[in-house]
Amino acid sequence: MNENNKVDLEARIMKRIKDEGISFRSKYIFLAQKLGLGGGLALSLILAILFLNLAFFTMKVSGSLEFLSFGKIGILAFLESFPYHWILIGVAFFVVASMILSRYDISYRKPFNKLLAALLLLIFVAGTALALSGIDEAIEEKVAQGKIPILRPFYGRRGEIGRRGLVGEVVEIRNGNLVVESSEEEKVFIELTRNTLLPPESDLKVGDRIRVVGEWDGKIFRASALMLTHESRGLMRGRGRGRNELQTLPRTRQ
Repeated sequence: MNENNKVDLEARIMKRIKDEGISFRSKYIFLAQKLGLGGGLALSLILAILFLNLAFFTMKVSGSLEFLSFGKIGILAFLESFPYHWILIGVAFFVVASMILSRYDISYRKPFNKLLAALLLLIFVAGTALALSGIDEAIEEKVAQGKIPILRPFYGRRGEIGRRGLVGEVVEIRNGNLVVESSEEEKVFIELTRNTLLPPESDLKVGDRIRVVGEWDGKIFRASALMLTHESRGLMRGRGRGRNELQTLPRTRQ
C-alpha cells in the first residue's frame, strides 16, 4: 500500500467515525468490563455450588433417600421430601454462569458444550465436597444457637413432617401407638394397625429415631410402615430421654 492510499484510507475511516458519532473508550473501561464479567462469573459459580451443597446437605440430614427402602409406598414420600427449591436455584445460577462464560473469548476457541460440561462437573464436585466436609453441621449448630440468624431460612427447618412421610423421635408410647417429635418440636400421634409393617426383631422404645410412611387422618398419622433410622438428630441431640426411657412397644402385630 503506497502512501497516498494509506492517507486516503485513514481519511475515510476518520470521516466515518465522525459521521456515525463513534467514540473511543479508554482501555480502563474494557478492563472494568472484564473485571465485572469475571466477578459475575465467580459469584454465580459460588452461589450455584452453595445451593447444590444445601440440597445435598438437606438430603443427608433428612435421610430422604431412606424412604426408597420402603419400596413403592416410600417413593411418594421421597419425592415430597426432595429439596427441589435448592436444586432449581442452583440450576438458575449455573445458567447465569454459562451466559457470562459465553461472553469470553475462550467460548469461541473451545467447544462450548465441553466448557459447560466442565463447569457443571466443577459445581457438582465442589457442592458434594462441601456437603461432606462438616461445615454445614457447624453452621446449623450456630444457627440453632441464634448466632447467625440471617442463615435461618437455609438451615432452620428440615421438613421432617410431610403429607406421606415423617421423621421423628419417639417421646411416648400410648396404648400401643406412638407419639413422635420432630426437630422443630412438633408432636405427632402415630396410629399403628395390624397392617403396619414394623422393623424386624426390634422393640420400639422411647428415644428411638424412626421414619414412617402412611397417610393423615385428621391430626392422626396412620402408619403403613416404619423403620428405625440412625441419621443425625441435629437440633434434637440429647433430647427425648427421660422417665419413660425403658418403656418399649412389644411386637404383637402381625
